[in-house]
Amino acid sequence: MLLIRLQEGRGAPPLHKQIADQISFQIAQGDVPPGARLPASRDLARSLRVARGTVVLAYEELCEARICVGRVGHGTVVRRSHDVRAKPPSAPELKPSLATPDEPIDLDPRELSLLPSMADTDYLPRTELRRAFDRVLRFPSHLRAFGESAGEPRLRKLICQRILSERGIAADPTQVMVVPGTQYGAVLVAMLSAKTRSRVHFGTPGYLDIARNFARFGFDLISHPVDIDGMKIPSSLGKKDVLYVMPEHHFPQCVSLNAERRASILGMSQERGVMVVEDDYDSEYYYDRLPQSALKASDNKGNIVYLGTFSKTLFNNLRLGYLVADPSLVRELASLHWSLSRGTSGLLQRWVGELLEDGTLTRHVRRMRMVYRRKRDKIAETLRRDFPEWQFTAPRGGLQFFIELRHSSEVAMIAEICAKQKFRIASSANYILSGQEKLGNFLVIGFGSASLPQILSTLSELKKALLTR
Repeated sequence: MLLIRLQEGRGAPPLHKQIADQISFQIAQGDVPPGARLPASRDLARSLRVARGTVVLAYEELCEARICVGRVGHGTVVRRSHDVRAKPPSAPELKPSLATPDEPIDLDPRELSLLPSMADTDYLPRTELRRAFDRVLRFPSHLRAFGESAGEPRLRKLICQRILSERGIAADPTQVMVVPGTQYGAVLVAMLSAKTRSRVHFGTPGYLDIARNFARFGFDLISHPVDIDGMKIPSSLGKKDVLYVMPEHHFPQCVSLNAERRASILGMSQERGVMVVEDDYDSEYYYDRLPQSALKASDNKGNIVYLGTFSKTLFNNLRLGYLVADPSLVRELASLHWSLSRGTSGLLQRWVGELLEDGTLTRHVRRMRMVYRRKRDKIAETLRRDFPEWQFTAPRGGLQFFIELRHSSEVAMIAEICAKQKFRIASSANYILSGQEKLGNFLVIGFGSASLPQILSTLSELKKALLTR
């Protein structure tokens, strides 16, 4: 039986394309066997509430791709020669401390993503994006050669003027390096600091990928609990330690460090030489109050490395970020970056520079802040009404809800329902280490990428499914 979920909205693909892609995926996965006859176009159109011609176009596309064949008197049939995709071999098992979440190999086009920290692309100012790209390509000679390993000078200057100043950071371009994503920037920091440091501290539940990457370069992993005031800060850190923090929105709980813990971090950084890696991944999205200044704004000794990204303000697979550090460290990191990959894409850097300079990015962020706030408010209202036993606080910023449940069995049951209904949610195991399963009684529901009607419909279906259990 076919399961097709259609998306609507400005950024959604044509309906016939969605139908064809989802049928093709189910055939490739073996859910629809070779020789099976697809539903009559009239019947499928009626069930999907689309025009019959839309389904006919989808079937024609499948036949043109030689996935199906149309037979007079028999309808549209899956070709018997069509190969069913084999499952990939299992990856080698890693140490528990290094175990990483499964990377999706085949994304099911039927799935509705409720993953956290994902930007909504429906509201992208596409006309302005195209115009900015056209301006970059107007004089293509500047794309002929590699750019500076630390990044395009113009973009680094604009980051200082238009972004860092908003976070209270007074920096010049010699302190800024553009990287292909903050993950990559953190890997560079780990590679260099491994010469003199040996331990990385972080909060759990939390975003563990950066800590895991430090572990790949020999660092010991030391986790610390997180409460409503953010990560609990250890008191005995020194020059051998790296402290990874998300002061404004600790992920995935979206809680902020209180003043006492912020002061403690700054004191250890300035007085004991602790290296602090400050991940400020989405502080642009605040709803109930202005964000606090970045820790980097009070860094007098150059021991704080600040990470920022354009992925949350534009779109996630942009893979463009930046770091702010002492100029001597930036030079070392840039040299290593050049050796590894010859720098970051000059085309992307110039394009984002255009968006910063003409104000497009600022306007888009301002608009999305209102969009996300409306989503947050309506979802919080729905959760309180329909799921009164779920414990949560509406996030003051960020793009996800952190919901605490009574038992891990409830988490597993909801995950099972979501998998069956093709709702993609993050596993709580992604945010805890092996042996911390008792911390995993929570759900993380992202509200960034899906539309509000889709999210509310999903919650309604989830409520119905739970009532039948």
